[in-house]
Amino acid sequence: MGSIKKQGIKNAIITYSGVMIGFASLMFIQPNLLNPEELGLTRILIAAASLLATILPMGVTVVTAKFFPYFRNKEKKHHGFFGLMLLFPIVGAILCGILVYAFKDSIIQQYIQQSLLFTQFFDFLLPFAIIISFNMALNAYSASLFKTTLTLLFEGVITRILFILLLVIYYLHWVDLVQFMYLFVAIYLLQAIAMIIYIYAIDKPSLKIDSGHLRSIGAGKIIKFGLLFTLAGFSSISLKHLDTIMIGKYLSLENVGIFSVAAYLALVIEIPLTSLERITNFKVSQAWANKDIESIKSIYYQSVKYLMLIGGLILVGIVLNIHDLLSLLPAAYQKGESVAIIACIGGFFNIATGVNTSIIFTSDKYKYGTYLLFFLFVLAIVLNILFIPRYGIEGAAIATALSAGIYNFLKYLIILKNFKMQPFDGSSFKIILIILIVFTVCYFLPSFENVIVSMLFKSGIITIIYLGLTYSLNIVPEFHKYIPFIKSK
Repeated sequence: MGSIKKQGIKNAIITYSGVMIGFASLMFIQPNLLNPEELGLTRILIAAASLLATILPMGVTVVTAKFFPYFRNKEKKHHGFFGLMLLFPIVGAILCGILVYAFKDSIIQQYIQQSLLFTQFFDFLLPFAIIISFNMALNAYSASLFKTTLTLLFEGVITRILFILLLVIYYLHWVDLVQFMYLFVAIYLLQAIAMIIYIYAIDKPSLKIDSGHLRSIGAGKIIKFGLLFTLAGFSSISLKHLDTIMIGKYLSLENVGIFSVAAYLALVIEIPLTSLERITNFKVSQAWANKDIESIKSIYYQSVKYLMLIGGLILVGIVLNIHDLLSLLPAAYQKGESVAIIACIGGFFNIATGVNTSIIFTSDKYKYGTYLLFFLFVLAIVLNILFIPRYGIEGAAIATALSAGIYNFLKYLIILKNFKMQPFDGSSFKIILIILIVFTVCYFLPSFENVIVSMLFKSGIITIIYLGLTYSLNIVPEFHKYIPFIKSK
């Protein structure tokens, strides 16, 4: 875990910097510079394009994680794996383009009544999805080289700063809505161009595929794996974006905007998991290739403890500050308070079970994960259809959180049954106890008229009590040596 910890810390710093920028953007800048319908337009376009982008690359991200270790050879330019990888999104773009425009009229009819503005920009969807899919492939290749830091900088910081600048330009009426949307998509294109330059600078890959080496690995096996994981990837991303897309169908783009702002807080909880998975996907894949079960077990066990601990602190902080936080936004967004709380609980389900996805999908039991994802995809659709018309945006949050809880519980059972790994121990129960104690005590903290002061006060008390209990219960003794006034002891 040494190299993982070091790179994980760097990634976490960049990721949280990006999240702070993204948090300020989505929570404060966008609601004040865009009206709820315009904000909803950008969010539903991102959601729909991201969903389509999981089909476009035909599973190339997991193909890279699974098979790159068998191609790795810098002297031979990794046997042309880079060229092989790019074939996946190219073929996928052609097939998806045919399907999207074959069913264009039917799709538009589903949204024209509640989300007219989205249908007017429907033609942006496919190019945007193609760009996102290439970014996914390039990021996966960079991660396979264990170079994730600059990728995070491009994706998490630079693109968000550019989007904020674009918001200001639009707010000042220097561009109209159509020009704004073109520039919005162009930001993601710039990311793809930057990643290509970066990859050629650090690796100088070859586009020429080593056909002999490919045959020795098994081209059919790779393609079959990629197609199987296209279904898995589509189902996985659906769990993150399906609620946004279905709100646009049943309610309105204004509700999409309100939901997106509130639900974004759940992503803040999941940041440590996302940051760690960028590294562990390839570390675990390499460990499976080397039959190093002990390393996998160590990564799994420690990820559960650390992520549960960090996620619990963030969860308590958000839930106890959510009312004050949303009071800083325009009045329309304040009805998203319950959505934020429900979404954060769902986010905690995801982070508290560690890097279980990496373990299942890079193992020889990956089919179980694919079947499970498809089941969850169907379940999420059913739950959204049942809950959104009845409970509105709160129904969408319930459907997503419930799906996340079921999904992670079943992943836990798969790993337990097939690999005999059970990562929860006494420290897990201690962490849950800490979360309950801190929430109960801090729930009764007084609020101040100035909401900024109130949030800073509550957050400070929450952190002090949380860290104090963590130290007292000896949950992470390996980090005690880094505490200045304890180090000498």
